[in-house]
Amino acid sequence: MSNALKSRLDTEELSKLRTVAVLEFTEDLFESDQYRALEIIDSDQHQLFIVNRNDRTLTVLSLAQDMSVKKETLFTEKIISMKEYFEDYSLSENTPPRKIEVVFMGGRTLLIEPGSSRAENKDYERQDIASQVNEDFENLIAALKNTLIL
Repeated sequence: MSNALKSRLDTEELSKLRTVAVLEFTEDLFESDQYRALEIIDSDQHQLFIVNRNDRTLTVLSLAQDMSVKKETLFTEKIISMKEYFEDYSLSENTPPRKIEVVFMGGRTLLIEPGSSRAENKDYERQDIASQVNEDFENLIAALKNTLIL
């Protein structure tokens, strides 16, 4: 896992999300290659998307403004399709996807869009943090693809 994610979650605004993640997964979440994670900040809630490569699961931890926590674990073998959205893709610069859409059996669609964090937290506009988030997002996508039986 990315130490950059750990440091981003150590900020005052996201420390409670980090606490929830540690309570659910222990510190292994930040230290084990078994996990790939990405945080997304929205105005009404903070979310942490965690792929467990060994268990083949995608867990979504959500922390609302009122401090209520929601945990949802989805099995990746129930993924029907994944669509990556690129904006102004550049082959020479290897532009990362802007968001992904994951469709599960039963018609459930999950949209993961890390760019929305920029609107809520100005730190995410910084080039170094944006690069870290893009790298974590690509690692999350790769981990999802790695857990699927094709």
